[in-house]
Amino acid sequence: MAIPFSRTILSNGLHVLVHEDRTTPLAASTIVYRVGSRDEDPACTGLAHLMEHFMFSGSDHAPDFDLALQKVGAINNAYTSQDLTCYYIVLPANNIETALWLEADRMAALSFSQQGLDVQKQVVMEEFKETSLNQPYGDLMMHIYGLSYREHPYQWLPIGKELSHIEQVDMDIMRDFHNRFYCPANAILVVAGNVCAEEVFAMAEKWFGDIPAGTRNPQQYPKEHRSSYNRQIKVRKPVPDDMLFKSWLMPARTAPDYCAYDLFSDILGTGQSSYLYRKFVVEDRLFTDISASVAGSADPGLFFVNGRPAEGVDIEKADEILSKYLYDFQFDDKLSYDLQKVKNNAESIILERNLKVEDKANTLATGEFYSCAEDFADERTGYFAVTEDDIRRITNSMFKESCGNTLYYCRVKC
Repeated sequence: MAIPFSRTILSNGLHVLVHEDRTTPLAASTIVYRVGSRDEDPACTGLAHLMEHFMFSGSDHAPDFDLALQKVGAINNAYTSQDLTCYYIVLPANNIETALWLEADRMAALSFSQQGLDVQKQVVMEEFKETSLNQPYGDLMMHIYGLSYREHPYQWLPIGKELSHIEQVDMDIMRDFHNRFYCPANAILVVAGNVCAEEVFAMAEKWFGDIPAGTRNPQQYPKEHRSSYNRQIKVRKPVPDDMLFKSWLMPARTAPDYCAYDLFSDILGTGQSSYLYRKFVVEDRLFTDISASVAGSADPGLFFVNGRPAEGVDIEKADEILSKYLYDFQFDDKLSYDLQKVKNNAESIILERNLKVEDKANTLATGEFYSCAEDFADERTGYFAVTEDDIRRITNSMFKESCGNTLYYCRVKC
């Protein structure tokens, strides 16, 4: 079922969407800024993520952001991706104006406190160490993205490429980043819950209407071309097991074939009934675990196949056998059954994801970011429109040797 909503665009360019839901006492405010790690200087990565944290350091009229929300029974959080930065607040619906006031205040009047910056830099650096340096396989995705992209800034992740990039950030850099990207013309505001659309539009005009428009991020990036050769790297780390990770360039989240690639990844490598698991774990015992997945993104993303070779199996030999299987891939006579099964699973995920007001607000906000919310208000339609011919067509062109990249992530002894 599609998520119904109303939209208005303020004179300063802020997109405001409202979904009315009378079945809940809650409301959610979600604001998406068109800025992610792909908008960073290669010599100063991790900045979008740092700004996400810094936005909680207080504003001129709300020096303690969390305390102001606690007073009205709210919870809040945020996340940064390669494409965008998202902030959300969930609270009793009758307090929704508090959320809009706070978001407008930190958009227009963020407190650029040196103490706040020092604290948040330390938090982000500790997160970098914890997630990327101090746990097994923590830097695996850094390596695969760096391997898979040569031109596009997807080659680094939101956490950043190295700690020194965060260490060198000063207040001038933060001010410039905020002034460039945190403005109405570069933002999307969505409110979902037990609210009246016209009242929310009036509140949005009241709190955001006088903020200077700024400039919308044009979001034009170098086009990544499929490599004309295989790229391979070998990383040696003190990890429990070897890990083989392969990637191929695939269409962007808004491309007509995105749903087909997503469903194909499920058929190929999600769960114990998938082709890869049955072939390489159950039958051949070449791997102890293997899967396939996709990374949906605003620009062309990645199709992944990754597996853990069984004990005593050489990782390069496992890659050779797996690559040949993928290059010569053939469906069996159960494709119709398998396709319907993964469509049903996709429908279940979509329905579950849109049960909460904050999830519906996020769906509309990210949909408006990618293209327009109408395209994403009923994602089920796109998945159920995929045919067996679509699956076969993309498979025939997917696993060409000239298109793939391979990461051997090995135990130190490898």
